[in-house]
Amino acid sequence: MQQWIYILQLQAQYTKHENWTDDTNRIVGEHLNYLKNLFEQGVVKFVGKTEYDIDHVDNRGISIFEAENEEQANRIMQNDPCVTNGVMTAKVHPFRTVFNSTS
Repeated sequence: MQQWIYILQLQAQYTKHENWTDDTNRIVGEHLNYLKNLFEQGVVKFVGKTEYDIDHVDNRGISIFEAENEEQANRIMQNDPCVTNGVMTAKVHPFRTVFNSTS
């Protein structure tokens, strides 16, 4: 298994609170459940986001996970509900943990 990271960013239209709908919130909920399920399966190792408001240029989310190869890593990223529904863009990169604290 190899480690990968995908970095998520809101599509421009969703960087304004007034453009969020109940459907947008539902999709983000599905996104969180998707990552939680992968975490519980041991695929995803870490999920987090920057602590900025949605309109901040550096607002990002990340998921560090394991996959056999780049094709599988891309599939995991592309199956994220926020990506498939166009709420966020994402890009996957090979990743290597250097230091890790479990405390």
